[in-house]
Amino acid sequence: MQPGIKESAIQQFGRQAEAYSKGNIFVDGVHLSEAVKRSGVTKNDRVLDIATGAGFLALDFAKRAGTVIGCDITLNMLLHAREKQKDSGLENTEFLLSDVESLPFENETFNIVSCRFAFHHFPEPVKALQEMKRVCKTRGRIVLVDGVSSEDREKSLFHNRIEKLRDPSHVRIYMRSEMEQMFNEIGATITNLTHWDIPQDFDDWMRRAGTGEKETKIIKGLMEESIKGDSTGLRVNLEDGKLGFTYDTIILVAEISRSN
Repeated sequence: MQPGIKESAIQQFGRQAEAYSKGNIFVDGVHLSEAVKRSGVTKNDRVLDIATGAGFLALDFAKRAGTVIGCDITLNMLLHAREKQKDSGLENTEFLLSDVESLPFENETFNIVSCRFAFHHFPEPVKALQEMKRVCKTRGRIVLVDGVSSEDREKSLFHNRIEKLRDPSHVRIYMRSEMEQMFNEIGATITNLTHWDIPQDFDDWMRRAGTGEKETKIIKGLMEESIKGDSTGLRVNLEDGKLGFTYDTIILVAEISRSN
């Protein structure tokens, strides 16, 4: 990960670790269990959850897998993950400090490699996917969960402009077609792709990122402006003075194959 972006991510998630560990988009139990179910995990599998954050997906995998490792570049997030692990009583999980672009594991170590709501922070997404593929066994699976932006280029650009204002560590929320192209580029076959709508409250969304007052005001104005014509693709709505929107997310499962 590029040093500037990496440092920005460490600062952002270190500063807001407590808020992110309680955010509704992260703790959604149905969404978590759906990702685990679609992975096809078994009790003999080894699972790696990259950019694990507070460990939500890693700990959900741990209920069904043999062993699970969660890694992240932000120590404060890992401290929250370790606390959650302690509370859960799950002993088959370990949390490590590590960068997705340089994972400290041998080739073909894991049956499943997952990443949830972090892909849009990676400055070199294909490089990250290649590293995920490297540590994943042949016929193993990559499970990716993240938001997707509109296939309309102008809407996608507007959406990402807002995301960057809210959180400087944001790189890009990709279109579904762009994600499919990246998986094709690394030679992974998408076997399952599900869309999932997640309603968001604007004020909670701002609080979670710790966005400054000035930026919050600008973003609110931009989002209200976008309602007519849905110019962000976020289906922004204003009801009883409360601003909200809907994240289009995907749960993507891809199988790893290698030529002899």
